[in-house]
Amino acid sequence: MERSIENIWKKGFEAEKGLSAPVVSNLYKRKSGLVIQQINSTSKKDNLSLLLIAVILLAIFAFIGKVILGIYVAVLIIALFFLNKKMLKGLETLDIRDNTYSYLLNYRIQLKRIMRFTTLLIGLGLPLVTIPAYWMFFQGTKMLTKFRQLDLALEILLILGLAVFLSVLGILCYRLATKIVYGRLLARLESTIEDMEDLMKS
Repeated sequence: MERSIENIWKKGFEAEKGLSAPVVSNLYKRKSGLVIQQINSTSKKDNLSLLLIAVILLAIFAFIGKVILGIYVAVLIIALFFLNKKMLKGLETLDIRDNTYSYLLNYRIQLKRIMRFTTLLIGLGLPLVTIPAYWMFFQGTKMLTKFRQLDLALEILLILGLAVFLSVLGILCYRLATKIVYGRLLARLESTIEDMEDLMKS
C-alpha cells in the first residue's frame, strides 16, 4: 500500500498536471503553502519592526540632544525597510499553481539570494554608516578631540579596525537573529523539499 502511494506521488511530482491522485498533490500543495505563508508572514512582521526601531531610536537620540544623529539613523533604517520590502515582494511573485516542487526550489533559491545579499549589505554597509554615526555622537567631546590628536596612520588603523569589528559583529548578529527567528521555518522548508525528493527517487 505504501509503495503504491509512493508511486502515485512520484508520477505526480514528475507531472503534477496529470495527477491521478489529486488529493495527494493538494496535500503537499497545502503543506508547502502553509510553510511559505508562515515564512512570508514572519518576514513582513520582522521588516515592519524596523519602523518601530527607527521611531524609538529617533526619540532616544532626540532626548539626549543628538537630533541630527537620530534623523540619520532613522533614515537609514527606513531605507532598509523599503529595500527589504522590495526584495520580499519578489518572493510573492512566484507561482505555486504549476508545480509544487519547482516552486519550493525557486522559493529557496530566492530566499538564499536575499540572505546572501543582506549578509553582504551588513558586512560592507554597517561600517560605512556606523563610523559617521560615531563621529556625530562624539562630536565636540574630549574623546573625539583626543582621537584627532593622534598620528594619522594610527587614526586610519583604528578606523579600519573598528570597521572590521563592526562588519564581523553585524554578520554574526544577523546570522544568529536569522537562526532564532527563521530557523524552525527554514528547517520545515528543507524537510518538505527532501520528502519530495525521496518520493521521486523511490
